[in-house]
Amino acid sequence: MLVFKRHLRGIAHDRRGSVTILTVAAMTALLASTAFAVDMGSVYLANRKLQGVADAAALAAVGTSGAATAAAQQVIADNRLTDAQIAALVPGTYTPDGSIKPAQRFVPGTPSTNAVQVTLVQSVPLFFGGAITGRRSTQVRATALAARIDYAAFSIGTRLASVQGGLPGALLDALAGTKLNLSVADYNALVGTQIDLLSFSKQLATKLDLTGASFNDTLNAKATLPQILSALADASTNPAATSALNALSLRVPSTTVQLSNLIDLGPYGSQDHADPSTVISSDGYSIVREMLQLANGSRQVSTDLGVDLPGAASTNLTLAIGQRAEHSPWLSVAQGGNVTVHTSQARLYLDTKLLDGSGLASVHLPLYVELAEAQAKLSSITCQKRDNATVGLSVLPSLGNVAIGAVDMSKLNDFSTPETPGPVSVANVLSLLGINVANVTAQSQIQLGGASPNWQTLAFNQSQIDSHTVQTVQTPDLVQGITASLVSNMKLKVQVLGLGLDVGGITKSVGSLLTPVAPALDGLLDQVTNLLGVHIGEADLQVNGVRCGTPSLVA
Repeated sequence: MLVFKRHLRGIAHDRRGSVTILTVAAMTALLASTAFAVDMGSVYLANRKLQGVADAAALAAVGTSGAATAAAQQVIADNRLTDAQIAALVPGTYTPDGSIKPAQRFVPGTPSTNAVQVTLVQSVPLFFGGAITGRRSTQVRATALAARIDYAAFSIGTRLASVQGGLPGALLDALAGTKLNLSVADYNALVGTQIDLLSFSKQLATKLDLTGASFNDTLNAKATLPQILSALADASTNPAATSALNALSLRVPSTTVQLSNLIDLGPYGSQDHADPSTVISSDGYSIVREMLQLANGSRQVSTDLGVDLPGAASTNLTLAIGQRAEHSPWLSVAQGGNVTVHTSQARLYLDTKLLDGSGLASVHLPLYVELAEAQAKLSSITCQKRDNATVGLSVLPSLGNVAIGAVDMSKLNDFSTPETPGPVSVANVLSLLGINVANVTAQSQIQLGGASPNWQTLAFNQSQIDSHTVQTVQTPDLVQGITASLVSNMKLKVQVLGLGLDVGGITKSVGSLLTPVAPALDGLLDQVTNLLGVHIGEADLQVNGVRCGTPSLVA
């Protein structure tokens, strides 16, 4: 027993062979660590490669219109990841706004999409880990979010091809409150000249001595009409338009305006330089017209149009222009439907004195037109390629209320008070002694647009955008020949002051004088509303530029 205990004590103190035991234990741990490292390295490398493919798939998906899944699958095939699969491909809208938390900038499933989130999964084999986990492979996952920020510039109320006669001059003279003395050739030069608004903003900043100012800073600054017109002249590439704008700058009053009420440059507003690839342009006449409307503080003008109409002795126009809705410009740059552009409200009163060869009647035709705002907003941008885009606009035409009737002229520019045209005297029949023996009153009205007007959709292809094509939408109940319709449906009432008069003959005589001038007044009304940029029951739209963004990873 003693020998046995001594032997045990000897074994406990015997160090021979301990290195072998430790070596075996260390080698076991080392081999396990090596196996773990091999598997982890394999999984890590596979995940890195899958992430790169997911990034490329997201970029391809957001850069391809209408075939996002096919584009992503093609990227997977090109990288020979035959065992990789698309777990999710989610379109949505990404808003590059620093004030929004990063996790909330992407909103999936929105109707208007500019981003795609792609998730890929792949099975990666385990070389040694299977002995521990009991699985021969593990799954890796990679998610990428790519966005393409597309922008379109669009404006409302731009239907102009060319102008004739003195009407444009009379209208702009009335808006400016002074004689502008521009010729028809000058006006046509303005109509036919596209002016880059970014270049114009830089020129205006120079005129205002603004250093390092962004486009928004310039448009928000108070600028005088001469400064604005001079900057437009410097930005014009048409010598004839440049000459006309310089001439205008010397004749207009020094009224100050804030152009941000007319132009919203959207994402470009915070920049201080123009990207050569970005062109946002509008015709010179529309810019001048909108600027003068903004500058006209009284919002009401009255002028003799000085136009010759068959059967008419004179035509006088009284025009009232309503304020635009707040934050609703005439031209805007946008990437979604968050900005609505408007025309101004307008009220027109055309009083036309008619010629009566017999000299026995004094006849005139008072025509009252009330135009609500027309509205438009961006609904879609589809980029097949960077130089081939289609822009969709949602448009609400201007509603119209047209009447032959009497209105309170003192309240014409009070748009908070509705005008209700009443019966109006259109003719006084004279006796041979010059005494009024009969008075003819009339009333007629047409209401366009109905109680619940509908938004309509317009699409502009690249060719239409490049050629500055203007498209028009109409209310479904638009009446062609509005004045003629009013005349044919008006109610005439004769008040006789004497006896023995043929009342039927009076109404027939008055009707024969009004009917021939109605088509000419239709044409005149169309010219006036064209020049104003707002039309009865219609809206005119133009896409002033489009930029298809480059796809980029955003998360």
